[in-house]
Amino acid sequence: MRCAILESRPLARAHLARAIQRHASVKVEMDTESVSSLLSICDADAVDVIFLDADHSELEIALVALREMGERAPASVMIGDYPDRALEAYDRGACDFLLRPIEATRLAVSIQRLQQLLANRQAKARAALLEEALADLRERAASVGTAACARDFWVSGHGARVRIGQSEIVWLEAARGYVYFHLRSRKLLERMTMKQLEARLDPDRFLRVHRSAIVNVDEIAAALRDRHGLYAVELTNGARVRVGRKYRDGLSELIQQTQARPRAEDAAA
Repeated sequence: MRCAILESRPLARAHLARAIQRHASVKVEMDTESVSSLLSICDADAVDVIFLDADHSELEIALVALREMGERAPASVMIGDYPDRALEAYDRGACDFLLRPIEATRLAVSIQRLQQLLANRQAKARAALLEEALADLRERAASVGTAACARDFWVSGHGARVRIGQSEIVWLEAARGYVYFHLRSRKLLERMTMKQLEARLDPDRFLRVHRSAIVNVDEIAAALRDRHGLYAVELTNGARVRVGRKYRDGLSELIQQTQARPRAEDAAA
């Protein structure tokens, strides 16, 4: 299990790092007082768990950025000086709360809980991938030819089935077995997997930029990058869609093909 520590007090930070490193199954990848450094390592998917100082002056900035990461965000444990901060920590999304001074037995219990939580997350992710693969196989078996070439979608909306042309779609977002169709002025939800959806989309018009996002290339207004490379696209409706690392090459190829140039911009904290 890989972890990072955000702690504003150097002695407390060093003490926690030493205590965690006594557990052979846990590796401290970073201990820092810098929120930007913490978010960089989280964005790179380099940690599974983060320990957060509940009294850090920039804690809210970190929490907002972590919420924006969604399911990609590491599990978090908050650390505080007063037991009445525990409820607040859980309300803000923490998986556990540790009271200073941190007792070795209590830390061991927390690490055990975190390992079980991560194991459950991994099992859930594998089950979702399997479900998507099975759905894809069923779709292929049930629709040879014509269904795969369908260009319009019939989507539920306002008590009716609404016909959506592919040119009307700005981007598509996965939502646990459903897909949000983001149009220019509204969004609609339909039960469908991304695999099923991708098989019906025009490959010349749509580009997958994330495990949970497909964008209409004609609706890309800008490609955003930071020191790590391309990290998001800005669409004509104002939405920003994060680009996964494994999909950056595809976006770069599109930019080269269309002779567009991504604009440089610092990544949001």
